[in-house]
Amino acid sequence: MRTTNRKRRLSAVALTIATVAALAGCSVTTGAANNGQSAEGKTDGMGDDGVFKVAAFTAGYATPGGKLTLDAFVDEGNAQENWEVTLYTSAFDYDKINSDIQTAIQQGADVILAGFPDPRQIAPLVQAAKEADIPIFSIDGGVEPNDDFVVDITFNQDQIADLTVGALEEAMGGLEGKNVMVIGHDPHVGIQTRSNLALDKLEAAGAIIAGGDMKQALDPGTGRTEALNFVTDYLQANPEGLDGVWVGWDDAALGAARAITEAGRDDIYVTGVDALGETAVEIAKDGPMYASVAQDWIKVVDQMIGLMNDYRDSATLPDTNFIPLDGELIDRSNVATYEPTL
Repeated sequence: MRTTNRKRRLSAVALTIATVAALAGCSVTTGAANNGQSAEGKTDGMGDDGVFKVAAFTAGYATPGGKLTLDAFVDEGNAQENWEVTLYTSAFDYDKINSDIQTAIQQGADVILAGFPDPRQIAPLVQAAKEADIPIFSIDGGVEPNDDFVVDITFNQDQIADLTVGALEEAMGGLEGKNVMVIGHDPHVGIQTRSNLALDKLEAAGAIIAGGDMKQALDPGTGRTEALNFVTDYLQANPEGLDGVWVGWDDAALGAARAITEAGRDDIYVTGVDALGETAVEIAKDGPMYASVAQDWIKVVDQMIGLMNDYRDSATLPDTNFIPLDGELIDRSNVATYEPTL
């Protein structure tokens, strides 16, 4: 059993919204859920120069999903009429992000795009945006509604946990009595949430958590190496004590799968989240990498561009501030026809 002093878990929201509802117009202030209304006193979201200045940021640019998503947003945004996108990045250095975005606000940003933010670490920039009456649009900014964002488009963490735990159950022929390692990364709210949900589901089904509790990677940017070391060290100490590895994101899952292959084992299975192109290749090999969940961040970018264009054109804000989407399980049954976006 895991230790009792584990952090209190975040709860995931089970609601799934497949499309963004229609927008309407009237008058409120920015900075909260606005029910499809327009920012007070504004007829459009552009500055006096007729340019829609977007300050986009992510602290997770070192991760494959973070880089691809923000690069796609910048490319698509700059292709829009009157848009000017500036991207600010860091390696999980929120002091830098907070400083950069506050400077961008002072220099005339009209809107902010938060890419995979940790809501617990962006209070300074949120306060600066509120004082300047600048809305923050977010991609994967948490697991529940947050009035700091006029909208947050993300994926349903409970559904992701269900899909991946179910895939491990299928791969291992059941969960009762099976030894499963769980690898997470608490500073990322989404990974933290789905990892804790998965751990609960595994234990409820009778699985034994390898090592007694979740393993924690220190940095998603080095997660592959960290996961490889977790699994390698555990197998050296417990050669017959591992049946599966549940991992909160693919880069680390690929490290776990490599450790199993290097140990010469073909009876230990791994699941991840992201469904990277590299992951799809490994799943197709019928090796330890068994399944992952695709989160179509390019679709999210397109959806977000549409909402931000509504704000650019008429200062209309989204009619809901939280949009959780369903992911898609990619496994041996459908990997041959899967087209990765990451």
